[in-house]
Amino acid sequence: MSLNTEDQELLEGFLTETTELLEKVGDDLLALEKTPDDVELLNRIFRSVHTVKGAASFLEFELLVKVTHKAEDVLNKLRKGEISVNIQIMDVILEAVDLVRLLVDDIKKENIVERPIEGTITRLEAVLIAQDKEPVANEAPPETPSVPSAKESESPPPAVLPQSVVAAQNNDPRETPSAAPQTSVNIETTDKSTIRIDVKRVDDLMNQVGELVLERNRMSHLNSDCLGRINIDVFADEFGKLVKRISFITSELQMQVLKMRLVPVGNVFRKFPRIVRNLARDLGKQADLKIYGEDTELDRSVVDEIGDPLIHLVRNALDHAIESADERLAVGKPRVGCVTLSASHEGNNIIISIKDDGRGLDPEKIASKALEKGIVTTEQLDAMGPKDIFDLIFLPGFSTKEKVSDLSGRGVGMDVVRTNVRKLNGIIEVKSEMGQGSEIILKLPLTLAIIQSLMVEIEDETYSIPLSAVIETLRVKEEDFSSVGGREVLRLRQSALPLMRLQQRFGISQQENNREFLYIVVVGIAEKRLGLVVTRLLGQQEVAIKTLGNYLANVPGIAGSTILGDGKVALIVDPAKLIDVGEEELFRQAS
Repeated sequence: MSLNTEDQELLEGFLTETTELLEKVGDDLLALEKTPDDVELLNRIFRSVHTVKGAASFLEFELLVKVTHKAEDVLNKLRKGEISVNIQIMDVILEAVDLVRLLVDDIKKENIVERPIEGTITRLEAVLIAQDKEPVANEAPPETPSVPSAKESESPPPAVLPQSVVAAQNNDPRETPSAAPQTSVNIETTDKSTIRIDVKRVDDLMNQVGELVLERNRMSHLNSDCLGRINIDVFADEFGKLVKRISFITSELQMQVLKMRLVPVGNVFRKFPRIVRNLARDLGKQADLKIYGEDTELDRSVVDEIGDPLIHLVRNALDHAIESADERLAVGKPRVGCVTLSASHEGNNIIISIKDDGRGLDPEKIASKALEKGIVTTEQLDAMGPKDIFDLIFLPGFSTKEKVSDLSGRGVGMDVVRTNVRKLNGIIEVKSEMGQGSEIILKLPLTLAIIQSLMVEIEDETYSIPLSAVIETLRVKEEDFSSVGGREVLRLRQSALPLMRLQQRFGISQQENNREFLYIVVVGIAEKRLGLVVTRLLGQQEVAIKTLGNYLANVPGIAGSTILGDGKVALIVDPAKLIDVGEEELFRQAS
């Protein structure tokens, strides 16, 4: 169906609101499978599908109407008590909802290819026909205010169309039928995608812009006074106040714009109940998924990148960690395994945890496999602690699976997960206890655009070290350095801290040889520590990250760049990569 320009707003409203309805329907269907007697939940699902059908019919999307109509028929029989919820029926309904999502995506992308729907329609009809041939064991449930009687159910309730469709039927596409105040707005970007933003956030942004306009006027007035030869002391005082005020407003504006980019991590988590349901059935296991912190917000650019790593980690938890029901009962565990997906804020970072109550990681098995595959040597293993051995699962080519399957065993996946997490300037950590389960923790920045940073000087060049990776800073004399196995270390609280001279690492010309002190920036990723030797500490600063472009994108140990207040460029250090480089050098020396 082709829409003219005047109908474009109507179509946008339909797509936005239908997408939200379908997301909710997917969650409700999985909840219904666990609580099949929840009549209100079933009614809500029916109303949502009926609403989508009504809106699609109004806009003449015939394929959508056909699929939703048949799905509605099945849901109506469930409401009337003529059939009962079971796995087979839920499979067919979920398949229909998936097809509806695809059809809606086709409309979004203006995809004119006719998508086949006959198979899904046939399976929905089979549910209806099979039931019609069987006697109904129970009559329809008695009438309640929320459940129509069998007679009333013959005629579905009037479709509750999306607001934009109702407004169009009232001949005014801008009019909404509800008297309630609008709580969000849609903003269309240049790439024709739409983001939904809380109106309060837009209001806060406008307030800050208003404050900035006032300070701009104040700046113009101060400039006029300066040209009129204002007293220098008065000018200095007024200019200082202006700088502080503009600095404050800029910080507030920055925070408001950041909030406009934030979306709930639940947008990613929403797909996992379905993934766990289907995968557990494929593996012949029983598992529940618990989700916490789905309202935790993070930058849209981060959300777009973490979906695939999380899918792999959840699949691994089910395939590798969760035991079969018989195995679990044999060791005194509940027959149903549990995978927990949670998110929370920690400063300027978001912490995402994937935890299971499965068999846990076996350090000896991991070490044995790593030796067998030639990933590490015996000498390297002898120098490793349990945490270091756990980290071997992230190396390319590593897998403990004896048999290759469609899900795992090929030795690819976990290394890609770590690579993707580090591309986001994130950290990945593994915790595990044999027989009790494992937890993989992702520590990700709230936004990829701005970071808190420790500015340092290496000879006469300025560098930025992400503050999230900084553990502490030290001032030491070079004579305090020691050498262990050919590598410089510093004795720090009963342990040897490996050192890396950034002046040598980045090939910077040495300017002075007679310094009394050097400075050590101790950085850490999970349990790993490394001391970065620098010339001076310049203090903390908030910096905007700039990419280096394709030509310089793969410089080891450099994550990006930023522009300083004097216009000079400072490179941003990548602590995770430097720790990896240090370990690789240590392994080469050990072997």
